[in-house]
Amino acid sequence: MLEKRDKGIIFQIIKRCNRIIEKTNKISQEFFRKDEDIKEVICFNLFQIGELANGLSDEFLKTYNQVPWKQIRGMRNRIVHGYDTIDLEIVWNTAKESIVILCDYCKEILDK
Repeated sequence: MLEKRDKGIIFQIIKRCNRIIEKTNKISQEFFRKDEDIKEVICFNLFQIGELANGLSDEFLKTYNQVPWKQIRGMRNRIVHGYDTIDLEIVWNTAKESIVILCDYCKEILDK
């Protein structure tokens, strides 16, 4: 059974994923690269997802190990400590592909 704290964190991760999906749904990679506000919104939410992942229990991480939680936390660190030098292609690909997968997986977890 999912602990209350982990459940709350997963709910918040889904919320952040949905925000990223909403912001990237109707824009091109070119627009993303040029628009500072969009870059900040996407990076902020990726940062938040990594921060939230840091709060998941060890039991949760062992049980739901199909997600690269370590890489998610690593992206958070990269954004925080190297924002001006982050690879925008990696950020874009994460936002457009990996976030959708993460969101769907987190929804499956809550549905169990």
